[in-house]
Amino acid sequence: MVRDKNINFSARAINSLFGTPYTDTLGELQEFLEDHPPLDTICKLICRDDPQWTLSRLNEPINFSRTKLTFAADNWLQFISAWLLPSSHIFEVTRERAVMIFAILTDVPFDIGRFLHKSIWKSAMGSLTVGLYHPSLITELCARACLERQPGDELLQPDSMIRADRRPAGRARAPIQPRQRQPPQAELEERQWWALWADQMYILMSNRPRYPPDEPAKPLPADMGDE
Repeated sequence: MVRDKNINFSARAINSLFGTPYTDTLGELQEFLEDHPPLDTICKLICRDDPQWTLSRLNEPINFSRTKLTFAADNWLQFISAWLLPSSHIFEVTRERAVMIFAILTDVPFDIGRFLHKSIWKSAMGSLTVGLYHPSLITELCARACLERQPGDELLQPDSMIRADRRPAGRARAPIQPRQRQPPQAELEERQWWALWADQMYILMSNRPRYPPDEPAKPLPADMGDE
């Protein structure tokens, strides 16, 4: 509930937003993550050469350097780390992310709505290290519930969202100065990654997120350049 309004973030609501199919059974992705092919098989597809796994005390693979990934796998790592398993640290490829990249590249079907619903639920329960998961999706779901922004609402950029729980207490904030809206690099990357994911999931153009047009630049003064 947000401001006395119930926000529907169910798997069905999320799938309706993206135009992706909803399934009542447990997704194949979860089964695949729990019972996946050997890591050697996975690495042959997603890596340019054999990676050097960092091992735990129990000799279990933990992660390897991102530099070992193929170009396609590296792109999917960035997408996964930004939208499916949010993280600000992607210099190493964890076992879970390696398996998910392999699943995407081999067309393992999964219920994206169910996956994102569970991710948001874990974030709300405080069981994840990142301060806020999937803020853009939550904002869109709030908008669908006719929850309007208020003048005092703070607009967080993706990087600050990831580190929202690490801010020093009691630090005064500088007043926000009004400025012309221009799409920052983070916003452009967001649009590109969602477009890439939508292409992979065969989502119709009519069901994809719509972004507001950029504000036109202010015209130059009439006397500019007369010197």
